Amino acid sequence: MESTTIDEIAHRLSLIGEEMGASACFGSPVERDGHTLIPVARVAFGYGVGFGRGSGGDDDARPGHGGTGEGEGGGGGGGGSSTPVAVIDISRDDVTIQPITDSTRIALSSMMMAAWSVFWVLWTIRTFARENAKTRRMKLDKGPD
Repeated sequence: MESTTIDEIAHRLSLIGEEMGASACFGSPVERDGHTLIPVARVAFGYGVGFGRGSGGDDDARPGHGGTGEGEGGGGGGGGSSTPVAVIDISRDDVTIQPITDSTRIALSSMMMAAWSVFWVLWTIRTFARENAKTRRMKLDKGPD
């Protein structure tokens, strides 16, 4: 059973190069009115695999570890993403690349920058107010000269 699983994982990992070729980045061309349009995407992927084994009989002083030995393991995972970035427009006379602007990403980045700025402005105001209050308390504790 174990070697079948390992063989299957090795087979799937060997196919990644074929599956992640140019077709993963460049879509199928579309021809309309003398123009050929080719969609372009940013493609990213990653994967990880982990296995383990065991041994027997070591007395381990860690709490909750009985020291009986044995073991096994396994695990793996992967993921990917694809984001459209441009369209290549090929006509009889010209080739143009039209970038795709992700307005959602721009809006979220702007909101995050605004929130970050507000946070630091309020932190600075709070720090000045605390220092000012501390100075006034020290003057009151000292009393009149």
